[in-house]
Amino acid sequence: MRVETSVRDDIITVRLFLQHDMAMQAGCVADSAQAVFIRELSVRYRGEKVFTADLSPALSADPFLRFRFRGTGGGTLAISWNDSQGADGAYSHEIA
Repeated sequence: MRVETSVRDDIITVRLFLQHDMAMQAGCVADSAQAVFIRELSVRYRGEKVFTADLSPALSADPFLRFRFRGTGGGTLAISWNDSQGADGAYSHEIA
């Protein structure tokens, strides 16, 4: 995972570059029971949830997400996710 952040006028912009295959077994959404994809992504800032997404097999491999929220800068982003095969992951990023 790669995370880039910027702060301007108390608005924090987050760019997430997720490294995940998001692989479909047969190449179509109808086979989503066999697909390996990130199911849920959650981002917390200073303990408060600022972003959540329920993803699907329709997303491309190594997806890029961008979102904004109000914050003063400084602090830690706590990023967590789980995928369709039951694997969990977590990552933290310090905002300067």
